[in-house]
Amino acid sequence: MVTMNTDELVGQLVWAFISSAQDLTSVEQAVREGRVSGIWLLPTEMHSPGETAALIDRLQAVAPTPLLIGVDAEAGLGLVMGGATYLPTAMALGAAGDDQLAYDAAAVTAAEARACGINMVAGPVLDVNVNPANPIINTRAIGKHFPGHGDTVNDSHLQLGVVDQPRERLDAVELPPFKAAIAAGVATLMTAHVAFPALDPTGAPATLSGPILTDVLCDELGFQGAVVTDCMNMHAITHNFDTRAAAVRTVLAGCDLVLTHKWDLTHEALVAAARDGQLSDSRLREAAARVRTVKADIFGPDLARPRPLDPQQAREMVGTAAHAAVADRIAASVTVVDGTLPAPPEKPLIMATRMARRFGPSVEAQLRAALTSIGWAGADVLMLDPTPSDAQTQRAMQRAREAGWATLLHFNQVQSFDPDAVLVSEELVSLVARIADAGIAMSVASLGSPYILSGFQGAVARLCAYSTCDASLRATLRVLAGVAQAEGRLPTLL
Repeated sequence: MVTMNTDELVGQLVWAFISSAQDLTSVEQAVREGRVSGIWLLPTEMHSPGETAALIDRLQAVAPTPLLIGVDAEAGLGLVMGGATYLPTAMALGAAGDDQLAYDAAAVTAAEARACGINMVAGPVLDVNVNPANPIINTRAIGKHFPGHGDTVNDSHLQLGVVDQPRERLDAVELPPFKAAIAAGVATLMTAHVAFPALDPTGAPATLSGPILTDVLCDELGFQGAVVTDCMNMHAITHNFDTRAAAVRTVLAGCDLVLTHKWDLTHEALVAAARDGQLSDSRLREAAARVRTVKADIFGPDLARPRPLDPQQAREMVGTAAHAAVADRIAASVTVVDGTLPAPPEKPLIMATRMARRFGPSVEAQLRAALTSIGWAGADVLMLDPTPSDAQTQRAMQRAREAGWATLLHFNQVQSFDPDAVLVSEELVSLVARIADAGIAMSVASLGSPYILSGFQGAVARLCAYSTCDASLRATLRVLAGVAQAEGRLPTLL
């Protein structure tokens, strides 16, 4: 570390957030020049295990210091990459109530990430899911978002949230998961773009708050690892703070790695702050040393260049049958929230809501493949918009009368920048009520948030699978078909 100059030291604090092929072209030069410490990848550049391994290999080969390679894989690598294992959510693990399954899920994710050259996974999410109105934690919650994003009613991708709870409540609810992670030796923790007046009366988000990151996290709780910002492209930051000023302020507050889509601007701002004395040499070196410690755990004490990856080996080690079996075991935590499921007729009606996806098949293609895989060939499938039109409603009523038995699979998933993604429309609730009022056996299953079930009071049974992944869909269909039992227990209150 003593041989690095100011530009190089600052480079160890910048983590580049990549969202396009154009970003890759730009960031590769920054990597060569040592101006970034790591790369954060999104699905747009992770098409398959082989392609991802080849991309990471290319970037590591030109980096003067080995790179941190991060992804949001809190539901397995299949959440962000084609061909990988997509696991049910953390809430599904909670419904299963099996510590071994939680370990196995982490092992699957780690094995697949390692095979592709990914060395940092943003998960599990340690925020305590205590607020049903929270649009961004929900089924994700199980070091992330310190000191806790669970009790907000908005998404920090869109606006600055506030957890306005007294310190006693934070000590009892929000902080224990982070304390446990610190005691277990977690190497990195991610900050929350959320204000906590009880910890910092100025109203600054935790990401920019010295009282929260230095006084509480490092000094009081004893965290000695690297503190990572949540991405600085989120509106809680960009709509309230200047990009350059925020980059400097977060490092001064106690962050050691700045995750940013503006890596060049961030590097320039931190170098300028170091040269004019705003960012002291001791703080700069402290942050760089913490990052080096994390990298030493991954690459060895000399930070040796990682060995070249074998794309073929990545293809063979990712998305295996053994890993899919782990997903199936977790997915068996489908929960009958209330009611009794009647046996389906020879040709039941299965309605499903469409859902936008970053990659992968449409909901209809996924559903039809799942029905085929479990051998439920006689089911009649009707696709609906999340807010069904009058024509769709009339068609659904007619088909439900003909079948005499109907179920609604509501596909919903927490989505960044889209707080409505885990809500349910009045039109959909009304449709279910009309079918139930007509005396038709009508059930509802949420392939996502359990909280949307509160609106469907007229259903003969309400189920939750907590996830839209293939394993959860198959498990739900088996329960509806009467060939499997729902083994989960609801891990939250509705």
